[in-house]
Amino acid sequence: MEKRWDYQKELDPCRIQQLAKASGLSETVVRLLAVRDLTTESDIDLFLHPEKAKYHEPFLLKDMEKAVDRITEALVNRESIQIWGDYDVDGITSTGLLYLFFVKWLGIKADYVIPNREFDGYGLSKAGIKEAAEKGINLIITVDCGITSVNEVEYAKELGVDIIITDHHEPDKELPKAVAIIDPKREDCPYPFKHLAGVGVAFKLIQGILFKNEMSMSITSDFLDIVTIGTAADIVPLTGENRKIVSEGLKYLENCKNVGISVLLKKLNFYRKSIRVSNILFGIAPRLNAVGRMGDAVRAVKLLLSNDPEEAEGIVEELEVENRRRREFDSETLKEAIRLVEGGGETFDPDRDKAIVVANENWHVGVIGIVASRLVERYYRPSVVISVSDGIGKGSCRSIPGVNIYDVLIECYKINLLEKENFGGHSYAAGFEIDSSKIPEFRAKFNEILISRIPKRDFEQSLKIDLKIELKDIDSHLIENLKMFEPFGPANEQPIFSSDNVQVEGDIRIVGNRSDHSGKKLKTRDNHLKMKLRQGGVVFDAIGFNLAGKYDLISGVDHGLNIAYSIEENHWNGKLYVQLKIVDIVL
Repeated sequence: MEKRWDYQKELDPCRIQQLAKASGLSETVVRLLAVRDLTTESDIDLFLHPEKAKYHEPFLLKDMEKAVDRITEALVNRESIQIWGDYDVDGITSTGLLYLFFVKWLGIKADYVIPNREFDGYGLSKAGIKEAAEKGINLIITVDCGITSVNEVEYAKELGVDIIITDHHEPDKELPKAVAIIDPKREDCPYPFKHLAGVGVAFKLIQGILFKNEMSMSITSDFLDIVTIGTAADIVPLTGENRKIVSEGLKYLENCKNVGISVLLKKLNFYRKSIRVSNILFGIAPRLNAVGRMGDAVRAVKLLLSNDPEEAEGIVEELEVENRRRREFDSETLKEAIRLVEGGGETFDPDRDKAIVVANENWHVGVIGIVASRLVERYYRPSVVISVSDGIGKGSCRSIPGVNIYDVLIECYKINLLEKENFGGHSYAAGFEIDSSKIPEFRAKFNEILISRIPKRDFEQSLKIDLKIELKDIDSHLIENLKMFEPFGPANEQPIFSSDNVQVEGDIRIVGNRSDHSGKKLKTRDNHLKMKLRQGGVVFDAIGFNLAGKYDLISGVDHGLNIAYSIEENHWNGKLYVQLKIVDIVL
């Protein structure tokens, strides 16, 4: 699918010159900052130096005072506390974070629960609350879940169990009647930053407890490695407070003191090295996630809590085994889903449908979210993958910009297509349960909503171009300043530049893993292009990942190309050089 290039509206050139002069930055860098709505000296300074930013006051979060008072009461009375988490990385890190704080720093007796994805489902359960009450626990704190648990909280009250909810997901109109509900997305919450991950909300709770009990805030630095992993892995916007958390936390990961995380970093060859968000997303997070996807996520929590290198090594090996197993399930399920999509008929018609809804018996529920994401990447359509077992479908949804998947599911729920007890999420990702007999009706309704309410333009894949520049603008000053834009992530993506009338210098090579029987590289979406590009007297090495399909389009052309790319530094054979990472090419 060809992408539409969308250029950002730029600031007035006179203002750019003024900011460049005042800040000492080049006009190219100031232009780049301005398209990210950083148009004052103070905003620019805090963005480029996030360590100068201050954390927001934790008591700006609605119900923080109530939560801290109840936890302080538990501390004074030596009550047992149970932490109720979730089986993804955000829930795992949130659980480990609060457990370490309560047990290591406060000396509170605490335990934790991570539901089994396949057998228990998401969030609080009445069975789990009953078991906690029977054990004498009268305070449960949720992390990364609970905001929709109205019936479960009511049941807990009947058993004399208090519930404190910490969450970051979208609330329903009716909130649970808990002792306290800390969620920045509450409509009545004045907290200025709405995009904390679940582990970020738990981190704010720790700040609140420390402040109220006049304890040193420096304690929080011990947990920044864990908070950073959870925040980066949950794909929340890396702006505002999240930017401060992750930029500081990455430095702590480079000199990690947590035994379990250190062992995992060694296994991944990241130990005592510069860590980037990409290392978390593609190295650390998949392994922590794997045990929750394929079985018992408690193993990942135990890794975060471990003080024994030998024990941690054993857990890391389990994570590796489960991650390999997850990849096998992921690969096979994706192949089956693609066959259903491209087989036509009832399942998906690209001329008729705006969304992909595929279902199959006994797909592993641990990989359906990953497969939904892969389908979005491949077809640029909101995608729903449903695993059916014993007449019940468990679905996972992923979306595209401009389509709030949670709102669409709400509409399906209103006409009784979805089960209330296991339904929730946010704009880009959500999950639900459905009677398998209703899947065809759900597929039709889902598409009907998208066709009637979402503009056709939103289904056209776009590529956001930050700036149009010339290759001569790429100098050491720009490259050094681009490093200050990190960490990259949602709402602060790696800058994409474009340059027009660029010539190919020499041959274009196809590289990658896909070859035919003779060893010749195939021109498929899975292979890459390597080349040198010239504009005027400036030449750069360039690579286009998954762009080998463009080989015939650009090979042998006698006029300039328009390229969209990011700028990277590569280390090879002891040398450092600049490379353009091509994301699209057009004639």
